Amino acid sequence: MRTVMGFRIERLLNASLVNAGVCLALPTALLAAENAESGWGSLLEIGKAANLILVLAVLVWVARKPLANFFASRSQAIQDQLAEAQKARLEAEARLAEINTRMSSLEAELLDIRAVAEREAQEEYQRRVAEAERDAQKIMERARREIEGMTRTAQLELKAHVSELSVRLARQKIQSEMTDDDHRRLFARFVAGLGGKE
Repeated sequence: MRTVMGFRIERLLNASLVNAGVCLALPTALLAAENAESGWGSLLEIGKAANLILVLAVLVWVARKPLANFFASRSQAIQDQLAEAQKARLEAEARLAEINTRMSSLEAELLDIRAVAEREAQEEYQRRVAEAERDAQKIMERARREIEGMTRTAQLELKAHVSELSVRLARQKIQSEMTDDDHRRLFARFVAGLGGKE
């Protein structure tokens, strides 16, 4: 069910398309005809302009809805892309702020870690020094005891040696000073002493 207006427009469109096709297909023939019929010169120009205007009007009328839809959808797509870009920019700014916050807190964390490490290193150093001092005290105490033991042993050995030397020297002195008469007298005293005990 076509309307009367639609039918007329379709007929005009068909006629204009036929005229445009003929004009495009036979340009040399038209130019020759125009030159041959000089009486149609200005009317032919008016007809050409009217055909062109009619063709353009039909094209605009036919293409207006698809063009409007195209431009509307294109405009909407651009607006959507702008909204996505804005959202992405906001997300990127938020991430950047988060990264900056983390970086600043990372520096503080690094300072804390360094302080803790230095404190622990100092404590470990103090502990090792104290442990080394305890070990040195133990070694010195053990060495002192060993030295005291060795000193006592040396003193006892020295006393025994001195006693032995004293006895030997006394025996040698007595033997060198004692005569045979002294031997007999001592022997007689010893025997008399034995007789008196019985």
